[in-house]
Amino acid sequence: MKLCVIGLGWVADAMHGPAYLKYRKENPGLELTACCDIDAEKAKAYQNKFGFLRMYTEWDKMLETENPDAVCLLTPPAQITVIAEKILSSGIPLLMEKPPGEAKEDTLRLIEAAKIKGTPHLVAFNRRYCPLIIKMREISASLSGGSGSMQSLQYNMFRIGRTEAEFFITAIHAVDTVRYICDSDYKSLSFKYRSYQELGEGVSDIHIHGTMKDGTVVTLNICPVAGINSESAVMHFHDHSIYVDHIGTALYPDGRLVHVHNNSTVLNINYADIPDAGERFEREGFYCENKLFFDAVLTGKTPPGSLESALQSVEIADCIRSRKDKIVMQL
Repeated sequence: MKLCVIGLGWVADAMHGPAYLKYRKENPGLELTACCDIDAEKAKAYQNKFGFLRMYTEWDKMLETENPDAVCLLTPPAQITVIAEKILSSGIPLLMEKPPGEAKEDTLRLIEAAKIKGTPHLVAFNRRYCPLIIKMREISASLSGGSGSMQSLQYNMFRIGRTEAEFFITAIHAVDTVRYICDSDYKSLSFKYRSYQELGEGVSDIHIHGTMKDGTVVTLNICPVAGINSESAVMHFHDHSIYVDHIGTALYPDGRLVHVHNNSTVLNINYADIPDAGERFEREGFYCENKLFFDAVLTGKTPPGSLESALQSVEIADCIRSRKDKIVMQL
């Protein structure tokens, strides 16, 4: 399988690149054919670091020359829509970083492009593939079958010094992860913002309260200028509570998942207890999402994480970007 990669920034270097090397070690048939970035020095450095055969500064020239079997598109969202639309329309299987565009209309365009040739694709919402988040969802599914539906879920996303106006690009992770854990779309949401104009235009905390289609009450607290880098969630069922901190922090460097039943601990694990979770790119889901995509391409199956599954998350992130105060979803 010939792989080409477009966009060689931090996430490509720190997360996707190591995932490619691990997958190739387990599957020698993966050829790291070519990588591309408009910065020639960055492209050359990436080529040398991860062992790609060639490098380019023009993505369309690379695809025409190399005729790859799969493409990973890791550019910022402003570039994703235009490039992804052409790749999807060509029929080349595509893994694209989130979000797939800055607005609902962008994602709808890509959905239509993928339908032209039934192009296999995966939107890389990496939290869906984090081992501790997957475990939390498994517990949720088991309790939903025996203890009634989930009562509530709270999700906290805290960051240090994130003063960029486009923080909605990161906030979409919280929005999407709640949907994934609940295994349900949102029904209605209200938004509250606390602005910090002295720190920069558009800098604010984002507090979201709402209801899922299945009736679960959810609260999201997204704070970009807090004192810790952390993402955590707690969900409650009758007599059960499950807490997860799935990104290594000062509090829990190895992550943490705790399941409590009637005030007694049922399960208390961290990443050290989970196979293939020793490195950050594994813990944060990047290896799993790439593996699932590559395996699907090789076997002719449909990858998980379709554009359709990303659509509502993009729509809500766009609400954050435009500072809407409420939304009732069309279900």
